[in-house]
Amino acid sequence: MRLLFVRHGESDANIARIISNRDLPHRLTALGIAQATTLAERLVGQPVTAIWSSPIPRAQETAAIVSARLGLPVITAAALCEFDCGPMEGRGDEEAWAAHHAVTQAWDEKQDYDCRIEPDGESFNDMSARFLPFVAGLISQAKQEPGDLLLITHGALLHLMLPQVLANIDRAFTKQHPLANCDLVIVLAQNGQLVCSHWGAIQLS
Repeated sequence: MRLLFVRHGESDANIARIISNRDLPHRLTALGIAQATTLAERLVGQPVTAIWSSPIPRAQETAAIVSARLGLPVITAAALCEFDCGPMEGRGDEEAWAAHHAVTQAWDEKQDYDCRIEPDGESFNDMSARFLPFVAGLISQAKQEPGDLLLITHGALLHLMLPQVLANIDRAFTKQHPLANCDLVIVLAQNGQLVCSHWGAIQLS
C-alpha cells in the first residue's frame, strides 16, 4: 500500500499570487493542465485503486485529468482542502500575505497552533483535526483493499501536515524543500510507521 500525495497543477491564482483556498473561480493555467496530463501519464500502469481530491477547483481540475486517463472516479474530501485564510481569501495584496505569513510563523516559531486569521480562518489545530483522522481512515481501509491511493491536495497542507504523520520528515525539511505544482510525495507503511520514499524529486529511501 502506498499513499501518493500530489500538489495540484499550476493555477491562475498561483500566477496572480491570490489567496484562493475556498471555492473561488481560479482554474488551472495551460501549464497546470500540461502538468496534470504529465502526472496522469506517469501514473499509468501504477496500481492506483482510488483518487481522492480536495474540493477546491484547481485540485478538482487536476484530479479530473488524472481520472480520465486512469478510468477511476474522483472522491471529494474536504479533509484535503488548503487551510482557510478567512477574510484574506480572494486577496493578493501586501496586507493579505502579511497576515498569511504571520499565522504560519506563529505555528512554526511559537507553536501557537490555535492562531488563525480572525475571525474565521483555520488554525493549525483545525487542519490537524480534519487531516489526521482522514489519513488514519485511509490506512485502515488500505489494509483491507491493497493498492495505491492518490490524494490531490495543496502545498501548504502537505508542508504543514505531513510532518505530523511521517516518521522521516519534519517541518524543517518541508520548509527547505517546497513542493512544485504536481510534485508527487510517495508514502509507504513500514514497520508500523508511515515513511516518505520520495518528496518530489528527492528520493529518501
